[in-house]
Amino acid sequence: MRKLLLTLGVIFSILVTIPFVDAQLFEKATFQETATILYDQKFSNSVISSIGFETTNNEEIRFSNEVIQKIKDNEKIKAVIFTNAGECVIGVTTEEQCIMINFNYQQLKGDGGIRMVQDSAKEMGEKIINELNEALGMKGKFHSTFIHTVDDANILLETSGVVSGRGSVSATYVMPKQSTDFLFADLAGKLLPKEIREGGGFYKISKKMAKNDNSIISISIIRNENSNLFMFKVADETKNTSENISKINVLENLGVESISRSDIFDGRNVPLNSVIQLLIIPKEQSKIDAIATHAITDLTKLENISNKGWFFESPAGYKIDARFLFGQDKVIQHNELRMEIGPWNGESEVSFYSVENIENEGQGSMSDVMKENSEVEEQSQYIILGIIIAAGIGAAIFYLKGYKPKR
Repeated sequence: MRKLLLTLGVIFSILVTIPFVDAQLFEKATFQETATILYDQKFSNSVISSIGFETTNNEEIRFSNEVIQKIKDNEKIKAVIFTNAGECVIGVTTEEQCIMINFNYQQLKGDGGIRMVQDSAKEMGEKIINELNEALGMKGKFHSTFIHTVDDANILLETSGVVSGRGSVSATYVMPKQSTDFLFADLAGKLLPKEIREGGGFYKISKKMAKNDNSIISISIIRNENSNLFMFKVADETKNTSENISKINVLENLGVESISRSDIFDGRNVPLNSVIQLLIIPKEQSKIDAIATHAITDLTKLENISNKGWFFESPAGYKIDARFLFGQDKVIQHNELRMEIGPWNGESEVSFYSVENIENEGQGSMSDVMKENSEVEEQSQYIILGIIIAAGIGAAIFYLKGYKPKR
């Protein structure tokens, strides 16, 4: 899963040399906006909606040089996370918010034991917390060193666990909880440049979502080999609403009739930088039965990427994972994102129906999708990476919310 944290800059430096269908070129862009909708019947029996912004460019999510240097100087720091979720680790109350500085358990343990892990995490956390407090406008005080032991969702969603999960250790700092609405205005003003804040698109929806009483905000820096991955995310969870997944309207969960790309992408060919991700964790094995637009069966064919449609990372099973690309469109209406889900026996061929009459893509076979993906894996891995990086980000929010299995 280390590939999930390769820089978006690498992805688009490869794409920049590929001619686009209208004779223009793909451009390099490090900023990505992602809307994720998770229907979870297995763990939390809820629907989690989130809007996230990710980049490897510190000018697009801005942290001080002091913070970046502190992380660079200590290779044992794997991630830094702020969240106002409450109960970020055991012992933290619902009325507190957290800054977590994450390390790898085995790296801290060495030849010692748990005590060495705890002492080392606290010692290294103390060396960066002042800079983090200043960058975020917080007054976090040391609470505890927490060793994560639960890994169920990481395994299911194939995420690395760098944010949470077995093998992760958090030096945790807490302060009184603040509302997401207040934090959004404050942190967006500090961390996001004006052109993003005024660019509409996904940002406009995240600003609206932040006003919901149960919404949370999380800010993360994840270490990468060559650069850091910066993330700014707002999420909202609706409990006891995931029972019926037979017919899904993705935008209904975001409370909007349409969704548009940010103005910062206007006039640029960056089709992979705005993604709508639908994740479903069903009680029983399920499959996609129908979609309202066409399916993108091969991301290496430029004519596919230039058309709006769904790409299926996992079309059936105990995890359904679909990603919608805008193609050359800027605005997508709610009826274009409808999807029907049905039962699956785990053995029969998975086929779907696309209501849009596109040549060679009326009735599609998911086995063809999987076969094509396998055949072009090497040449398409960076293209796919630009989309699937959202998976790890989407999973991270569960842990930041004190995400727990149903009892």
